[in-house]
Amino acid sequence: MIPSAGRIFFSTLLVSSFVHAAQSNNTALEIEAIRAHFQGAGLVPSLLANFIPTALLTAGYAGVGTVTPGQLLLKSQTQTAPQLTITPANITTLLNEKYTAVMVDAWAPGNNETRGQICHWLVNGVTIQDHSVSTRGSLEVVRYRGPAPPSGSGPHRYVILLYAQQLSTVPLPVFPIQSNHPGLFHLADYVKTSKIGPLIAGTYFTVQEGIASFTPSPTSPVVTSALLALGSSSPSTSASADLQHNGAISSSSNYLTILFGPFLWLVAL
Repeated sequence: MIPSAGRIFFSTLLVSSFVHAAQSNNTALEIEAIRAHFQGAGLVPSLLANFIPTALLTAGYAGVGTVTPGQLLLKSQTQTAPQLTITPANITTLLNEKYTAVMVDAWAPGNNETRGQICHWLVNGVTIQDHSVSTRGSLEVVRYRGPAPPSGSGPHRYVILLYAQQLSTVPLPVFPIQSNHPGLFHLADYVKTSKIGPLIAGTYFTVQEGIASFTPSPTSPVVTSALLALGSSSPSTSASADLQHNGAISSSSNYLTILFGPFLWLVAL
């Protein structure tokens, strides 16, 4: 038997451990879900060669709230910059002091991505404060421009990505002179030449004006039950290796919680 203060301490420690383990598992599952969304929407490999996030990025628009991956929004709902929040898979994920946030129009599924993407927002040197992405003191290379897809062009996919900056200053992108598509550039080329660092998180939404004058390529829905089964068992070998390599799963803390939880509870009694 230990004093009441000791019981309170150990009880608090036990509850905190279980809460942390549950949150880590939920975040890892949501990261798997966003990976599946990017693949199902054709963003991988048309826009990104691969997508292995180590954190969860969410965007919130005024009057809309938190946007779910692939959510269809009205043009009028997206004309001001969103509030971005980031949830790391574990405490070691977010170590950089500065990040680059970028939003591009990846067109409707089935369009030719080789022509490039339209840059709607590009900010170097953003920081993370209390899980919120802050642009204070950053360099806004491209001021936020709300989505404006042409009528009949189908559901445009607007992708928001967060890169960990490796350099304190980032070279400016080269925007070819395109009168019909201002802000047109190649995201992959910019990432390569600027050396902005690894991609740690991303999300996307869709905006469509009018009825599509063509049939967009089909996209694959995300099956939640399959992801739940994946989370309750073990991920595929490649996915598990990728996530663990990037620090996205902190399973050791979960195992320790399960192993020592009952003993801590008995001691607290």
